[in-house]
Amino acid sequence: MSAEQAVAPMHVEPIRAERTRARPEDVELIERTRAALALIDSKWSVDVIVLLARGIRRHGRLLDNIPGISKKALTATLRRLERHGLVARRVHAEIPVRIEYGLTPLGWELTEPLMTLYEWAVEHESALDKAAPDEARSGQVGGRTALAWSGAA
Repeated sequence: MSAEQAVAPMHVEPIRAERTRARPEDVELIERTRAALALIDSKWSVDVIVLLARGIRRHGRLLDNIPGISKKALTATLRRLERHGLVARRVHAEIPVRIEYGLTPLGWELTEPLMTLYEWAVEHESALDKAAPDEARSGQVGGRTALAWSGAA
C-alpha cells in the first residue's frame, strides 16, 4: 500500500445554505404588530372592547357580563384602554353621577381585526382543537371560560 492510499479521508463540512437576515421591513412589521397586540394583550381588554361594541356602556353592566373580573380589574382595564385612545369615558352631570364608556373611532376600527381573528378561529376550530385538545375540551381560555361573541350582549 502506498503512502497516498493510506491517507485518511478528509473531513468535509456539509454545505449550508447562506444565512439570511430579516429585512428591515420585516422587523418593522413585527415591532408594529407586537405594539398593536400589546393594546389588547391584557386579560380583559378583548372582553371590554367586544361588550362596548355591543352597546354595554356602564361599569356595573360590564362587570355583570364578564365572568370572573373584579371591579378593580375592570376599572384598570377601562383606564388602560382609555389611555391608549380606544375607549372614551363620559361623565353625565346628574345626581347621582352617571358614567358611561364607549369606543372611540380608533376603538371601533380595532373591532374589525378582532372579528377577522374570531372568524379565523371559527374556521380553523377543529384544527386548533386537535393541536391543543386539553384546552379545547375544557372550554377554558387562559384559565377562565371563554366569552362567546354572539352571546356577549
